[in-house]
Amino acid sequence: MNLSIFKRPGRYINTEVNSIHKSAVVRVALCFPDVYEIGMSHLGLKILYDIVNSLPFASAERVFAPWSDLYEYQKAHNILLASLESGRALRDFDVVGFTLQYELCYTTVLDMLHLGGIAVRANERLSTQWPIVIAGGPCTVNPSAMKPFFDAMLVGDGEEALGEILDVVCKYKVEGDGKKAGLLKELAHIDGLLVPGFNDQGLIKKRIVANLNDCPYPVKPVVPYTEAVHDRINIEISRGCTCGCRFCQAGIIYRPVRQRKPERILQIARDSIANTGYDEVSFTSLSVGDYSELLYLSRLFNKAFYGKHITISLPSLRVSALTDELIGEVKAVRKTGFTIAPEAATERLRFIINKDFSEEDYDRTVEAVFKAGWTALKLYFMIGLPGELDEDVEGIPTMVKRAFRIASKHGKRHMNINVGVSTFVPKPHTPFQWCGQIAADEMRRKLQYLRNNLKKKGLNFKGYSIENTILEAMLSRADSSVSALVETAWQLGARLDAWTDMFDYNKWQAAMDKTGIDCQSYATKTYKYEEPLPWDNITTGVRKEFLYSEYVKALQGGEKTADCKNGCLNCGLDCPTRFVDANNKQQQQKRYVSTSTPSQVDQRPFSYVRVRMVFTKLGKLRYLSHLELMSTIQKALRRAEVPLVYSKGYHPTPNVAFGAALSVGVAGEKEYLDMEVLPPFNVNEFKQKIADHMPAGIEVKGLFFIPKDMVSINSFVCAYRYEIVLSADITPEGIVANLELPENLWIKQNLIEYDIIDNRLFLLLKDSAERGVKISAIVMALTKREIWELDIKRNAQFGYISGKLVEPDEMMKVYALRTSPPEKNKIDKT
Repeated sequence: MNLSIFKRPGRYINTEVNSIHKSAVVRVALCFPDVYEIGMSHLGLKILYDIVNSLPFASAERVFAPWSDLYEYQKAHNILLASLESGRALRDFDVVGFTLQYELCYTTVLDMLHLGGIAVRANERLSTQWPIVIAGGPCTVNPSAMKPFFDAMLVGDGEEALGEILDVVCKYKVEGDGKKAGLLKELAHIDGLLVPGFNDQGLIKKRIVANLNDCPYPVKPVVPYTEAVHDRINIEISRGCTCGCRFCQAGIIYRPVRQRKPERILQIARDSIANTGYDEVSFTSLSVGDYSELLYLSRLFNKAFYGKHITISLPSLRVSALTDELIGEVKAVRKTGFTIAPEAATERLRFIINKDFSEEDYDRTVEAVFKAGWTALKLYFMIGLPGELDEDVEGIPTMVKRAFRIASKHGKRHMNINVGVSTFVPKPHTPFQWCGQIAADEMRRKLQYLRNNLKKKGLNFKGYSIENTILEAMLSRADSSVSALVETAWQLGARLDAWTDMFDYNKWQAAMDKTGIDCQSYATKTYKYEEPLPWDNITTGVRKEFLYSEYVKALQGGEKTADCKNGCLNCGLDCPTRFVDANNKQQQQKRYVSTSTPSQVDQRPFSYVRVRMVFTKLGKLRYLSHLELMSTIQKALRRAEVPLVYSKGYHPTPNVAFGAALSVGVAGEKEYLDMEVLPPFNVNEFKQKIADHMPAGIEVKGLFFIPKDMVSINSFVCAYRYEIVLSADITPEGIVANLELPENLWIKQNLIEYDIIDNRLFLLLKDSAERGVKISAIVMALTKREIWELDIKRNAQFGYISGKLVEPDEMMKVYALRTSPPEKNKIDKT
């Protein structure tokens, strides 16, 4: 299959660095019901991939939803959805596991099953010809809508449970009676695993991993060729949250809080950087600012990677969690973005939702960010929260404009503030699970008000789709009847519903008409306390009575509940430790004082030297774009520990210059890059080290020093030799005739010479003053074919020296004959 015909073909290349190709008794397909760049950003998938492949009897392979172009191609050619690693069809695995990360992926789950050759409903898969289909992820805390489609659904943490599940599957595959019912019966004994028809009448209690430090963690994650949404190392520093925001489902279902030790985090960072080549590490958790040793960890990290240009990023922070010291650590190497989530713009509403910060906290935080040199900030708010009044919505523009005024005080006149506004979605297992969502007309009115009042240069407003929000609320609060709606919507073509350019609410509306199920009635429904809830058979460990008491506090005007790290609130969980007590705080302060980060100064004991690398871009890697190729090679250089010289300023980047870009799908037999490195630098040793860290398809053909004053590779190269394999219906006579057509005379501005040998066309082309070489246009003019229809290689590049064509790796011979470096005007492009 020629991947050039698809958008972002790097999604479908299966030879990424650290990908595992393994044969085992139990074959597991890890499915993420979204496209590659979303799934490859998900930390949970990386953890499960590492765990499964560490088992001697099991192998894990990844499966993602294809984008619409590949999707239509597969349907037209009857190609089953298959894994990346082996290309095995989904139906041929023993276990097919899905991560249900958000409700809008439900139709994509059904679509992937069908496209993979698997019957959609579990009751149609009772024979052993079908794999066991399992779900995990946060959406399983209300399994009602998706229960008919899965053989089992795991509630809670998966690190320990997954091994237990696969152990049962392995034993049953080797020793079992061959009947799926027996396997399902055995699986039903695993804690936290809901197996419909076997244990779904009882109470399912979520699985909890007690100690994150003892948990396996992937330090060799797969490195994508194409840019993922979160294209960096992600390290989960803690799990759970003690803040108790009343709208937040994650804050409940991931309790209790468990923290990784700073030293363990640092070791994960060291190993991950060495194995991936990333230069950014994100510390992640539900509330990063509440990690009890965040400042100490940040200082420890910056000391460990001092001079290596590895930077820290922190995801969305609570307003009151950001300090001057922490900002100083984040900007020590490079300024990454800052995102803060006020959620509500008035103190009254923040009391209702139990969001703990004041106006002074907000002003101090924004001032600290802009004072430290940032010119961009992201702010997140919600509308439609229980108890919200118009004055609360009106407070959002007021709060945003305050940020502008504060920035102006510090001279930040060219700034960007991105404001994201979502509508409250009532989620199961939260204090607000009894509330209904506001009506669509109210959403529309409030979002329009914000759109009208957040118009300002440097301000980017994003309001999330009303239809998506209603659908999310309905699916999150679904009962068992909603499964018919999900299936019908999928049958009508719904898939990838979280994508704006794929989502079609008309399909859901048609499904509602067909099934008689109304989305808004589920979304806006208000429950009474005594009413049974569709998710009552799942317990997160937090008592329903505790959640309702929090709901009552909100209704009564917003009585605040303290952060439970300062004292147990008797929510129902038996938390093993209290993470921050008075003595611990004093000890941490001592650690902060005794550990300081050295200022990042330019450490160059010797002047830099310039090195030129010659390499290939062959095989599947010909499908990489120029930017993807640059990223792939730079990661390899960092893995090889090449002492690259970086630019100065707020966003240092390695001084690496690549040659002329190749079109996607065109191979390169002799490509070039120049880099500045610090001596001592042994080219023979580093040639081998770099080669060892390159993926298949990139071969290092040469590495040599070049003078500092040598003209750059981009300025020098202006001519190119291409080799094109012709199909049988393209004749030499036809090419000659096409070249002489009046509309194609422009080609002669670029054409130096051409030859046809056997079924190969060789072109020697040059950039002219009027027109640069565009190989796609030239190939179309000469052959009447798109470049993706032919096998094309660029096998040489040239520049002119004294009127003669010279390859970049031959320039040194010309320089060696001179007593002094040539002046730039001696190198021309004529």
